[in-house]
Amino acid sequence: MYQLTQLANDRHRQRLAAAEQQRPAGRALALARATRRAERAERRLRRAARQVRRLRAQLQAHTAIDQ
Repeated sequence: MYQLTQLANDRHRQRLAAAEQQRPAGRALALARATRRAERAERRLRRAARQVRRLRAQLQAHTAIDQ
């Protein structure tokens, strides 16, 4: 019985150690995903700003023609 308990404790410690080692990797992956999402959002924002400038210029051009 003692040997089974010892074996279970050893396995538990090994699993805890493996989990501790995997946590930084998981954090690194989450950080990489968040960075990619932020970069995509910045690209979308820049694209939208360009479109706003283009549409404003078109509107001003039409307004100037109509006057």
